Amino acid sequence: MTYPTLEQYQEVLQHPNTAFLDAELARGSVATTGLGMPLAMCGGFALTYTVTTGGRKLAVRCFHKESRELQQRYDAVSRTLRGLSSPYFVAFDFLQAGVKVNGAGYPIVKMDWAQGTTLGEFVEKYYQDGPRLSKLIESLRKLAQYLEGQGIAHGDIQPGNVMVSADGATVQLIDYDGMFVPSLAHMKSAELGHRNFQHPGRSEKHFDARLDRFSFISMDLALRALRASPGLWNTTQSEPESFVFRANDFVAPLSSPTFAALSRIGDCSKDVASFAAVCNADILSTPTLVDFVAGRNIPAAPRYVAPAAGVQLSRTAYLAQHPVLDASQYGVVFKHIGQMVELVGKVVGVAQGKSRRGGRPYVFVNFGDWKGTCVKLAIWSDVLEKMTNAPNSGWVGRWLSIKGLVDPPYSSRKHGYTHLSITVSSASLVHQISEEEARYRLAPAYRVPNVTVTRNGDNESLLASMGRKAAAPAATRPIPPGTIGPQSANQQLLAQLQSRASSSAVGATAKPPPGSSRATSAAAARFPSGGASSSSAPKATRASSPTSTNASTGKNPRKGVPGWVYVVGFIVLWLLVKALARR
Repeated sequence: MTYPTLEQYQEVLQHPNTAFLDAELARGSVATTGLGMPLAMCGGFALTYTVTTGGRKLAVRCFHKESRELQQRYDAVSRTLRGLSSPYFVAFDFLQAGVKVNGAGYPIVKMDWAQGTTLGEFVEKYYQDGPRLSKLIESLRKLAQYLEGQGIAHGDIQPGNVMVSADGATVQLIDYDGMFVPSLAHMKSAELGHRNFQHPGRSEKHFDARLDRFSFISMDLALRALRASPGLWNTTQSEPESFVFRANDFVAPLSSPTFAALSRIGDCSKDVASFAAVCNADILSTPTLVDFVAGRNIPAAPRYVAPAAGVQLSRTAYLAQHPVLDASQYGVVFKHIGQMVELVGKVVGVAQGKSRRGGRPYVFVNFGDWKGTCVKLAIWSDVLEKMTNAPNSGWVGRWLSIKGLVDPPYSSRKHGYTHLSITVSSASLVHQISEEEARYRLAPAYRVPNVTVTRNGDNESLLASMGRKAAAPAATRPIPPGTIGPQSANQQLLAQLQSRASSSAVGATAKPPPGSSRATSAAAARFPSGGASSSSAPKATRASSPTSTNASTGKNPRKGVPGWVYVVGFIVLWLLVKALARR
């Protein structure tokens, strides 16, 4: 079945009493952003919303991507987990018709809110605290043993799916979209998990109780390394979503600076060689965490030899979990509305202010000129107050990386601008990186490496490695006027020449097509500095020119032809005309 888009969910969930078909949820309120829009968090196949009802806090997962045999999977997982009654899992209900969009009912998962913080946030806060890390390591080892003993697997063990409390002594799992239970043995895997915690050889055909082994091993080794050498957090560019290791390290241990660094840590040196063997061997040869720690059942593979200290290792192509987008390219980001992305960009401006309702502070971090088409980060008061280093004018010129969901655009007809934003849901998601690191991460967006390692079943990576464009999102979205493609110096020159030759003015933002979603914002785009108003705000307007069409000329934009070709062509044509005139 085709599921609703982010925009459609955002529209109906502004009114939970009519959107939810579940009586308890219909009486609740949905957590919102500073603009008054439902706050959506993305994971796997679903968008997760926070609903508070009758003093009870719930996580509601609304599906926006197709998952094979969704109801059958959740029914099987539900039966298994209820039979176990384990504190490692939170109670949930799968409702086949839980939310109504355009008159039709769609499935949701209604889940109790897990206690604690995510494992990623916990490690970021306490990576220098040995005792807390020791508790966490022990808790994860017990969890791994429990899952193995029950013959089940979570399928996506990673920092965002593990909740930590009691100073690391208690852990819980959330997000059960990809779980394996014995009654699902005849199926294939519904997802491949977070690639920074997965074996590079994993594919959809791998779906059994061994799924979590590699994840637990990589996480255990990473935590032990941080306990022994906390400085690794910075030297490995760690962040809550991916600490110490990344997918790049798994595909090429011999050229990995991280493997080399861990090989020189006494407590980890032996296990680093064993882990390299696990990475290089078939995924089915991965031992249990208990065996790995004891040095048993390590697969046969070429022996890892650590490079000498000081040897410069070449970095392999950046393998990201989400599409890596240049924040300065509005048109590119526009194509990923409703998707999780990694946004990398240089800060152009920071707008600070207070909302008119309640005077709550907010910050907009702009990656372009706010007066036109601009991509930005929206940081509202609930997150801002948790930031030890809140954004200010000193951030201008710095490079940032953030992983988040691209919100639908909103436009101000009065001021003539259109903005795309990522709402920052956690202070730990914003990372300052060096320009060198930024260009390294962005490189795949502009060129195809000579050798690209792909995972079986990862179609987007496979297409990228072939130099072809990945499949477009399910809902094809028009690109707003004046926002198509990167604007190099040559392209800007060409645009000026075209502008002089054209007698028509550039058209204004078109009106939304009939029936398009117009979600009402509680804050206004009418404040040029990025301010928000609690009333009299214009509605968020979807820009709607014909797909891939230049708004000023009505012609299709250039595809794949460098701007300098047009500049040279124009100059040659001008010279020919001048020569003919002389004759």
